[in-house]
Amino acid sequence: MDASELYSDLSEESKQVLYELANEIKEERNGEPRGRVILFLGAAANYHAPEGFEEAYSKTDRPPIGSELNNLLIDEIFSPKISESRNRAMKEERLSLSYTAQYLQETKDRKRLIEKLAEVIDNKKPSPILRALAEMNFKYIVTTNYDNLFEEALFEVGKKEYHKGVYQANITGTPKPTFSPGEEASVKKPFIYKFHGDIKNAVDEQGNYVKDGDSIVLTDEDYLHFILRMSQVSDNKEKTSNKENLDFYPVPQPINEAFIGKNQNTFLFIGYGLQDYNLRLIFKTSLWKKDQNIFKELQKWSIAIGQHKPIMGFYTKNYNFTFIEHNIWCAVSYLYKAMFDKEMPLK
Repeated sequence: MDASELYSDLSEESKQVLYELANEIKEERNGEPRGRVILFLGAAANYHAPEGFEEAYSKTDRPPIGSELNNLLIDEIFSPKISESRNRAMKEERLSLSYTAQYLQETKDRKRLIEKLAEVIDNKKPSPILRALAEMNFKYIVTTNYDNLFEEALFEVGKKEYHKGVYQANITGTPKPTFSPGEEASVKKPFIYKFHGDIKNAVDEQGNYVKDGDSIVLTDEDYLHFILRMSQVSDNKEKTSNKENLDFYPVPQPINEAFIGKNQNTFLFIGYGLQDYNLRLIFKTSLWKKDQNIFKELQKWSIAIGQHKPIMGFYTKNYNFTFIEHNIWCAVSYLYKAMFDKEMPLK
């Protein structure tokens, strides 16, 4: 089993695009990697290995993706053993994950929702894809995933120290400042920002709910509050009762500055489909009251399969996207080859 087989059918045109991306990630200044490419990780970054490579990363190794998590939450609402017909009917409706999560929270409680989330994403393993990405020269990583698999991948590839910031919902009580690493982040000690919360903050080591650490964005109401948090910003400052302070802006300043083009960053999206609500929400909220023409000039890459052509055209025209239409196992394995001139480890 060799990683070269994963990209054996990759076209020369796609290889060239990935080679150009690799050069951007490798770019140096004064002999040091710049880390100019910001990595955005979505749920599908944890997708299982393709047929024939199950040994590298099986379905049982990974956390559930959106549709799978949705069904697991429905099982919690209507146990198939107790109410099979209602369980089946709700799954057939193909409701959004945020709606199902809200339903579970209202019929049970928030505690049960978050503990269930922790239960199904716990005891999983970082994939070879995550370890490959962790090796690359990313200074900033933004993820909407609740798990800690990328942090584990960083540790496994020798980056045992990293900065981490977590979105603060600030629903009640004194607003908590948003952690920002300042000038301390580097490709050797990167900064990972959990855009939708961190499950390790929301439950303790025994899996019990920790209310004060809960900033998980999962239910309809969580998303609505998230949008309101972002829309409170005027001139990139969040208004509080007694001052305007960037420390309370829900996105750390290095990420915020990237969206206003301060450092001419490049954006790489992996694990998001164009129909993904999270991807669109990141754009709309992060660009709130900013000059979108500046952001449009920045390069953006998206690695995903099965994109919708009309939406691709919109994102290409309005946001300067380059689309790499291959599954992540194919694209990232070749990207790794282009980066390091060796095959991506599968174990």
